[in-house]
Amino acid sequence: MTTARKKPEKVWGFTAASFFGMIAIFIAKYLVDFLLLPAIWPQFYPSTGAAFLLWLVTSLIATIASMLWVTRFGYFYPVADIIYALCVAIWPLGLYGTAEFWPSLLAGLAAAIILWVIQRITLWIFILVGFMRM
Repeated sequence: MTTARKKPEKVWGFTAASFFGMIAIFIAKYLVDFLLLPAIWPQFYPSTGAAFLLWLVTSLIATIASMLWVTRFGYFYPVADIIYALCVAIWPLGLYGTAEFWPSLLAGLAAAIILWVIQRITLWIFILVGFMRM
């Protein structure tokens, strides 16, 4: 007699770990975006097109890593985006030069919206690839 195994997503502990893992990835993304990359390439910061391009690349990497190794639950991503936006609003750290023009809360909100769009597009790509593999 075989016992039916639950999917990992159906186990509460896994779901909680996925949620906190997602939060950790986007806090790490914030640290990379605002501390590590400006230290590595100070010539691009605070406000150049290259800095924004690096931000987009880290956004895509964080999203793909989250979807591959953490979870594809769509409702975890807006929470992670909001926490990222709060980090940007509270500790802007120069905010890619936008602090002179916008309040940090607006820049954080813009970052969260752009992250959400990237995540939706990436999620649909994962879904389409999954359908093609069926």
